[in-house]
Amino acid sequence: MAVLPHILFWGAFTLLFWLQNPDAEFQDYAKWFLVLGVAAVVVYVNLYYLLPTYFFRKKYVLYSAGLVFVIGLGAVGLRFIFLTGDNLFTSSAFEHFTNLFFFVLITSSFKFSREYLKKQGLLLKSENAQLRAELSLLKSQVSPHFLFNTLNNLYGLIVQNQNQQAAEALLQLSDLMRYLLQSSKADKVRLKEEILFIEDYLNLEKIRLSKNADIKWEVSGMDNETDIAPLLFIPLVENAFKHGLHLVSDKSFAHFSLSLQGNDLFFEAHNSLGKSLEKTQKSGTGLDNLRKRLKLVYPNNHQLETERTESFFKATLHIEL
Repeated sequence: MAVLPHILFWGAFTLLFWLQNPDAEFQDYAKWFLVLGVAAVVVYVNLYYLLPTYFFRKKYVLYSAGLVFVIGLGAVGLRFIFLTGDNLFTSSAFEHFTNLFFFVLITSSFKFSREYLKKQGLLLKSENAQLRAELSLLKSQVSPHFLFNTLNNLYGLIVQNQNQQAAEALLQLSDLMRYLLQSSKADKVRLKEEILFIEDYLNLEKIRLSKNADIKWEVSGMDNETDIAPLLFIPLVENAFKHGLHLVSDKSFAHFSLSLQGNDLFFEAHNSLGKSLEKTQKSGTGLDNLRKRLKLVYPNNHQLETERTESFFKATLHIEL
């Protein structure tokens, strides 16, 4: 145990005794330290034996009996020591019992406060560890999901004998996967790096899609210092291509915008819906994964809203950084 807090505690009572009895003589201080010695024995028996052995194990009757016995023994001892003489310490056994109980009460309150804070700290560490594990799992799910979709794109190019485009796409995929591996290990990344990642992904999709697809990407209000949790936007971008541009026509579009206004970040994904998609078709695990991550990383500082009609799907993400 740390010695300094105990020295300060007993020293404070000695200082209080001196302030209340400025004319006290040497023998008075000797008797005072004798009282403190008895009080210390009672206090430490309670703190380091009675509380952990009985009270914290919910043996309240045994604890109460043991505490009354120890305090009573100390009170009787002080009464016997100061049985005669006219001095500051001549008191009844009941008064000594009350004084010792006061010492026990105040030190027990410190003990309970410390134990409570200790348990709260352990609980917080446990919760943080659990949240980090869950967040790590969710982040790890982004890479396989993204890789699966991109490999499907490459397969489509190869089947169409577009080998040159497939080779270019493979190089871009290599860069994208490198960023995925790096960012998935970080709690925060630069926003500008996420923007470059989205731009590379869009270029990869443009290789696969025909020129009829209307793909737009707008960025405004950016700076070089803003940090953000990684890989929050890619599920919305993937969702637009997977479900919105499944069948490309003259009316197919996927529009994305990212805007930083002070500490408010806005990302919007707006895409067409093909007639082949049923109204009941879900967007898949990407959006569900994103919602879970947002609750962990920005629990009270985000809004993710979606709108779906027969012709388009829109997702708007607002984050207070």
